[in-house]
Amino acid sequence: MSTLSAIVLAAGQGKRMVSALPKVLHHAAGRPLVHYPVRAAFEGGVDRVVVVASPETRELLERDLVAAFGRDRIGVVVQSPPRGTGDAARVGLEDVTSDRVLILCGDTPLLQGSDLLPLVSALDQDATLRIVVSSAALDDPTGYGRILRDQAGRVIAIREHRDLERDDQRAIREVNSGHYAAEVAFLRAALAEIRPANAQGEIYLTDAIEIAASSIAAAAVVGSADGLLGVNDRTQLVVAEELLFSRVARRLAAAGVTVRAGARIDDTVAVGPETTIEGGARLRGTTRVGRDVTIDVGAVLDDCIVGDGAVIGAGAVVAARTIAAGERVPPHGS
Repeated sequence: MSTLSAIVLAAGQGKRMVSALPKVLHHAAGRPLVHYPVRAAFEGGVDRVVVVASPETRELLERDLVAAFGRDRIGVVVQSPPRGTGDAARVGLEDVTSDRVLILCGDTPLLQGSDLLPLVSALDQDATLRIVVSSAALDDPTGYGRILRDQAGRVIAIREHRDLERDDQRAIREVNSGHYAAEVAFLRAALAEIRPANAQGEIYLTDAIEIAASSIAAAAVVGSADGLLGVNDRTQLVVAEELLFSRVARRLAAAGVTVRAGARIDDTVAVGPETTIEGGARLRGTTRVGRDVTIDVGAVLDDCIVGDGAVIGAGAVVAARTIAAGERVPPHGS
């Protein structure tokens, strides 16, 4: 039976975050950024995830990821020096024993397992394919690598924006999302063949697509644009977090929770049905809320357990506390 692993590329220095904390450990909606693609990989069916770190970040990343996902399911390896995505994937492959692998970006918090299933499915269903890339259609593709296709619609290459040669290539709206599914044997051979013939002097993982395409063994699967949204600075972190908060609110609404506009609920929080969360409320950390609870405007709950039928007053700030069923927490200042 075919086995599946994932490599998450997380060795970037993240200088634009202006922080001593590794970029992928900055939090968005209650989780470190890197947790989202790792979780997506497990949702997509992988048995084990290998995270590629820098020498400076390995210890922190390993400690965090092992605590969150378990030592048996996580490996952390080091890329040094940084020589591009292709080299990072090569380093990751040294710790992979499966026959297929997903390659994911560590700074894409909106990636979900559902985004990865079509990649794996395409590889499973077509025995001629060796590598599949996820793509998305953008109204403004500036800055993204473009998917190049021939007249028959077959993928022939990916070109980074800085390496595009003609205006017709720059006008292409289909971009590389940065996530791949590949046969491990092919990818190992392809990465050994790639040379840094580009503007950055780096080994591009995208060049593996061109190698496979030469024998009609590459494909692109068009998916959601959310999965390619990366975080490179704190402004982008805020944008991604707002999208995550919206996603959490929709998920809770589908489960019978009323979430008013302006409420912010971490991805780590659980809320029971028939609960109402008013605007400006903030629920964080390991908070667990029962059913038929009212959380009024501007209330803040950190790592709390809230019993069924409780009422949290407007502006109340409660941390690390158990609130009994039916209890009323008075508004702030009352």
